[in-house]
Amino acid sequence: MKLTLLALILSAQIAHAGLEKYSALVVADKYPFTEPEPHTIRVTYLGVNGFQFESTGHALLVDPYFSRVGLLPAALNQRIQSEPNRVAEGLKHVRPRVDAILVTHAHFDHLLDAPEIVRRTHARLVAGPTAVQLVESLGIRPNECQTAKPGDVRKIGPWTVRVLAAQHDRLFGKVPFECNSRPSPQSSPSGRGGRGALGKSESASQPVKVSDWCVGEPLAFVIEAAGKRIYIDSGGVPGVPLDRRIRGVNLAILGMALPDSRQRFAEAVNQLRPRYVLPSHQDDMFAPIDRGFTFGKMTNFPALLRESKNLPGRLVLLDYFQPWTLR
Repeated sequence: MKLTLLALILSAQIAHAGLEKYSALVVADKYPFTEPEPHTIRVTYLGVNGFQFESTGHALLVDPYFSRVGLLPAALNQRIQSEPNRVAEGLKHVRPRVDAILVTHAHFDHLLDAPEIVRRTHARLVAGPTAVQLVESLGIRPNECQTAKPGDVRKIGPWTVRVLAAQHDRLFGKVPFECNSRPSPQSSPSGRGGRGALGKSESASQPVKVSDWCVGEPLAFVIEAAGKRIYIDSGGVPGVPLDRRIRGVNLAILGMALPDSRQRFAEAVNQLRPRYVLPSHQDDMFAPIDRGFTFGKMTNFPALLRESKNLPGRLVLLDYFQPWTLR
């Protein structure tokens, strides 16, 4: 782990540009403050792997994260906490009423702000058992959470959400911050069933350090509304195909933070055969969002761009908080 943390710190010395060089790929609505048109889904990028989807007056969030823990605390596994002021600023770009918050896994850059966002929006959290345990340990009530597992289909307002198994990228050969492998309780603290990856002592305690936000059970989602289908995950590994039943989506949002995801990019796109491909989780997750979009330390968008020329779908990029309507 020390070698991994050292490599992370050293990688921070590499300079990366923003979206200016790729402005021809950036899509955004001309009139972002109007209501989404009927039979469309409006997509707003919230940073890291966070998104808001809007349709027929409803909103759904995936992995919303605004606190942006710095590189040094993350690399040194220090104490971290959600920053209410940053969450409040981020939520200015989100509808006041949200149907649900979907979470792909329990790492801090996907789950840290979820409790605060649940409190502010009164949205229900839908996530794997470990993520639900962590959020409930921070005071979120069991009736505000739903434990999800691969194969589930949830009807939430106008949204149909299909839950799929996913994989997390490896960093230097290992998944970062894996959970304790001790047997877990037969049911989650909410009593709804499901086996989490936390041990008994851990499930009762609040997460404090970065590593306490362990990966849990990675999930992907297919979100359907207004006759559109969106696939979203936070990453993956080569050689592990996506669910073969999922193909022909309108938009594929694929996490691309680490080399594993880039290596499986072509495989995933060829299977999903989307109209649009949006590489996600490419920005510098350690930099405050008000500094603007900057590519992350271990991403390689030029390589993705070259590869995409031989793949199905149109490659697009989104800037922070600039809505784009999927028609």
